[in-house]
Amino acid sequence: MSALPENWDRDNQGNRKRFVSWGSRLGLEQIAYLTAMHEAAHVLVGWQHGMRVRRVWSREVPATSGRSWTGCVSWDLSNTTSLGYAMMCAAGERAAARYVKELGLWQPEDIELVRADHDRLSAVENCGQFGFHIAVDGPVPHGTLGMRWSQVIEYTDMDVDALWADITTLTRALVEREDMTGQDVADLFNRPLPPVAVEQGAGA
Repeated sequence: MSALPENWDRDNQGNRKRFVSWGSRLGLEQIAYLTAMHEAAHVLVGWQHGMRVRRVWSREVPATSGRSWTGCVSWDLSNTTSLGYAMMCAAGERAAARYVKELGLWQPEDIELVRADHDRLSAVENCGQFGFHIAVDGPVPHGTLGMRWSQVIEYTDMDVDALWADITTLTRALVEREDMTGQDVADLFNRPLPPVAVEQGAGA
């Protein structure tokens, strides 16, 4: 098992990550798969929108009680749109929700199992820096460029559906390897990574 990265309990913006913990209805293997799927969806939806993955990992992590899993994706300097970045952020939660529903185990309280508030916060913060307002509650303020988070989810669901076969392929590889470079991902699908950006864009 590879060593955990520094700041493994934080996302790329320094926000505290939420761990997925073993529950009574999902077995250990299902929780490990759920966590890897979350990260795989980030990678492939981000890739779809021009983002270049540097590293992705997903594994069991130290827990004060019980057993917990988490993961993270880091990116090379990439060009994308603000909407593309927001969809990448939403993709992990949306793919995880689809997975639990396909298991036939979904219950209303499972939103707590798959929700990723740190990803939504990353979308709000990063897109806001580029003048794209994401409204979590209520409409986008009049005269402001942006989109409701519920609309971002609708667009993301379409990407997740279209990429589902690749997301499951990467998920299985990530469960087995735990840690993959961007080149590992490119080799898995036999296609090149998006180019490195010359100047910083919304997807950095």
